[in-house]
Amino acid sequence: MEDENKKWEINEKLTPSTFPQWRAQFEALLIGYDLLDYVTGISQCPSPSDLSVSALHKTHWVRQDKLILSALLASTSPTITPLIATAKTSHEAWQKLNTLYASKSRTRAMQLKKELTLIQCGNRPISNYLHAVKSLADEIAIIDHPISDDDLTLYVLNGLGSDFREIAAPIRAREKSLAFEELHDLLVGHEHYLRRLETTTQQLVAAANYTTRKSGSSGGQQRSYSKPNGP
Repeated sequence: MEDENKKWEINEKLTPSTFPQWRAQFEALLIGYDLLDYVTGISQCPSPSDLSVSALHKTHWVRQDKLILSALLASTSPTITPLIATAKTSHEAWQKLNTLYASKSRTRAMQLKKELTLIQCGNRPISNYLHAVKSLADEIAIIDHPISDDDLTLYVLNGLGSDFREIAAPIRAREKSLAFEELHDLLVGHEHYLRRLETTTQQLVAAANYTTRKSGSSGGQQRSYSKPNGP
């Protein structure tokens, strides 16, 4: 693909609070175009004194790097753009951004891990609870490292109430890891079971109460129509 035809599509501009997501998207774009080595510094501009490299190759490298630098500038918010505006190469701009926001990302990762440790299902539907846990885990994966299936399962089970004790025990005892999707299906299915059980119990109680009231009413009517015994 020709340089001029490359489309740098970044959905959101970089802000101080969106660096991990922005970096993940920008890196994916660079990998797709096989240009990641430019920002990491692996690919260096050929030295002018290196006679073994053609002038055309040097020009091509500079053009590629300037296109990446332009994309970096265009994908940052107005408050961030001036911070990298003086960068001469895409690698220099990339390094500045990582220096500015990588430490903040680590702090955010620690905060998210604490939230993941303390999160509780409470009275919310199990699907909402699982979505909240997965959102935290996904954000941690972007900032830091992906959370293993075993650890994610443990976080989920620790936040469940006593109603899920019956299904939590065999899940903990499994030797094979559960993918999040499998865990999701098991817990949602158990929630449906609990709802059906509650509905059945309510119907039985209502039927028992109705029978009791009916029996009491019939006994009262019989007593009201009975005649007293004469002398």
